[in-house]
Amino acid sequence: MRIKRKKIITKDKVMKLVEGTASKTVKVTLTMVKAIFFLIIIYTVIVSIYLFFASNQEQFLTNIATISVGGFWAFFLGYFGWRMGKTLEDYLHSIRRRK
Repeated sequence: MRIKRKKIITKDKVMKLVEGTASKTVKVTLTMVKAIFFLIIIYTVIVSIYLFFASNQEQFLTNIATISVGGFWAFFLGYFGWRMGKTLEDYLHSIRRRK
């Protein structure tokens, strides 16, 4: 008759297992994000080239310039709005701490 031994689970074994699982998850996630980003870039290039040759080129370039300027302003105002909100939040927290 054979006696079964209980496996001893130590904290070190658990930590190694969790670290291995976490690192694999991060690697898979980063690979998927890179692949999706690459596909978006390829799709954008193909559609842009197609629209450039299939439509009125002057109108296409005007649309590209308009969207580019709009994107710049959206980023610019969004970033500085976020910074202003963060500054205001820090200021209100400092007032609250003084009381």
